[in-house]
Amino acid sequence: MKLPTALPLDRAHCIQQVRALPSLPAVVVQLMSLLQQQDVNLDPIAETLSLDQALAAKVLQLANSPFYGMSGRITSIRDGINILGLRPVGTLVLAAVLTMQFDQMHGKALHLDEFWRHSIASAVTARALAECQGLDEASAFTAGLLHDVGLLVLDSLYPVEMAQALAWATEHDAPHLQAEQTLLGVSHAEVGAWLAQHWHFAPEVVEAIARHHNPPDSAQPSLTDLVHAANALAHALDLAGVAQEVVPALQPQAWERLAPMRAQLPRLLPRIEQEFEQLRAILRPTEETPA
Repeated sequence: MKLPTALPLDRAHCIQQVRALPSLPAVVVQLMSLLQQQDVNLDPIAETLSLDQALAAKVLQLANSPFYGMSGRITSIRDGINILGLRPVGTLVLAAVLTMQFDQMHGKALHLDEFWRHSIASAVTARALAECQGLDEASAFTAGLLHDVGLLVLDSLYPVEMAQALAWATEHDAPHLQAEQTLLGVSHAEVGAWLAQHWHFAPEVVEAIARHHNPPDSAQPSLTDLVHAANALAHALDLAGVAQEVVPALQPQAWERLAPMRAQLPRLLPRIEQEFEQLRAILRPTEETPA
């Protein structure tokens, strides 16, 4: 049967559906607020984390992972935060919440484990690139983690239409972004940005999600440049384990703006792979069971 040429979604209704999605849990909002403070004390962060047993367990699991060399010796949330550092705790909490939240509401078109492997890989890569460029590492991690979240939202809210768009992309050997724009009239980048706005993320994070396939012209390297490059590098490293992995094209101007980072890539890539495996083991400890 020939695939349809257009299944345009009602944009206003789509935005309304995104705004109706659950807000971030209160404990996460409180933690993010605490972590943004200049002279934050460990005690209120440890107390807040202790309110959510699942998040507290993941902090202890990561602190006791071989990556930190403290296997089995960290038993308190406060000590775990000391080992990990405040910013890594914030990014871990956000990643854990998002993986748990969206595990409950994905559709059928996407392979969820592949999706999260790529998201985690992009987050780790974006954070490493931000360190080289002297940009905010926490924002880079967040934007990298969320850059494709619109795919998950579309798959959740419009599973039939999303499945048809993915089939169209396969039939025409076209990028998913082109399929979404052609059939649905909206892209996962737009939808992801709407969700980031709904969750009150910073404007630069929202823009990085919205423009991660086409960074705007800029005199200086931006968060959007980082996420654009991190997405391509994560695909190139094939950390998602996708058959016939396709590496998206890099915008030459954005790549040029990241010159300081490019010289350090040989050193960064092994570290990115190691950090990805550590974080993936905490956030996605089991493989999806085939239906």
